[in-house]
Amino acid sequence: MAGGDVVMRRSRKVRAARAGDDVGRDLEERGGWWTSPSTGSVAVATTAVRRLAWALLICSPLLGGWAIVSRPASDSSPAAVVRPSDGGTTGPGGFAEMYVAEFLRAGEGSEGELAAFYARAADLELGGRPDATQVGQIAAVRVAEIEPGRYWSVTVAARVLEPASKDGEQAGIRMRFFQVPIEADREGGPLAALALPAEVAAPGGGARKAKLAYGAPLSAQASDPAVDTVSRFFGAYLSGSGDLGRYVSPGTRLSAVRPAPYQSVTVTQLSAETAFQDSDGDGRIGAPSGQEQLRLVVDVKAARPDGIARPLSYALTLSGRDGRWEVAALDSTPQIVLPDLPAAAASPSLSPTR
Repeated sequence: MAGGDVVMRRSRKVRAARAGDDVGRDLEERGGWWTSPSTGSVAVATTAVRRLAWALLICSPLLGGWAIVSRPASDSSPAAVVRPSDGGTTGPGGFAEMYVAEFLRAGEGSEGELAAFYARAADLELGGRPDATQVGQIAAVRVAEIEPGRYWSVTVAARVLEPASKDGEQAGIRMRFFQVPIEADREGGPLAALALPAEVAAPGGGARKAKLAYGAPLSAQASDPAVDTVSRFFGAYLSGSGDLGRYVSPGTRLSAVRPAPYQSVTVTQLSAETAFQDSDGDGRIGAPSGQEQLRLVVDVKAARPDGIARPLSYALTLSGRDGRWEVAALDSTPQIVLPDLPAAAASPSLSPTR
């Protein structure tokens, strides 16, 4: 009997080993891990864990998006903790833009989202379907600082697509303006709205308007050294034609637009500072006599790859060196003269980028 037991135990071990081989081959075909006949169950578990990890990895963006969309509104939302920037207007202006956008999209059941900007909005009873008004472009067009660092009045312009009204008015895109009071609980503290937005008329311009501090426009004559420099500069800057460094002053750092958005650039006209108007009246600026600087407003026509040309205007400063003009700065704004100020008090130009 003892010999028979030994034979039976051995046969059971052989059958188990063969079964393990079958499991191992099956796991290999399915992409599982196989180590030895005695660890088949470990391989099965490892495969299951790995597949679960891949499923979670694939689904994580969807789960994250659902968490963002479905999170409850509260005062701890990003909109409620916007702070004024060091510039003093960017923070309140940006906060007001988000507030007005949320206000325009609000409807029945969305009072909580609006309360993240204006706490008393939680007590409102809004009507209509949320997102019935689609908000397109939105921008703060006027930021008036009432109390430095603490209180602002912001006017926001919003381009909205409104649904058709019951009285027959068709759906359409309209520009609307809203004024909102924004406060910080302390200087540099988080921002909050003090009231609901007030719809207002479009802001009107004041009577005083600035004028450009340049003479009459001059036609772009190819023989003019200033036009030649400017044409080659903008060809390299906007269309990648030539080496930009050849046309800028030493120490001035400018980078071409990449990728180049245009195939060709043509200078159509330019206006120079009044002091540099050509006394001969031939419409040319001419070559520099020394190291003087010349400020210009230049109009160009830039042709896109599809052949359509787009007009553009640039303010720039030329500097004379060795009898030729070089670009010393691409100015952020043109020179201006206010009507009630003398020409000598025109706003300073932007210094070259170094």
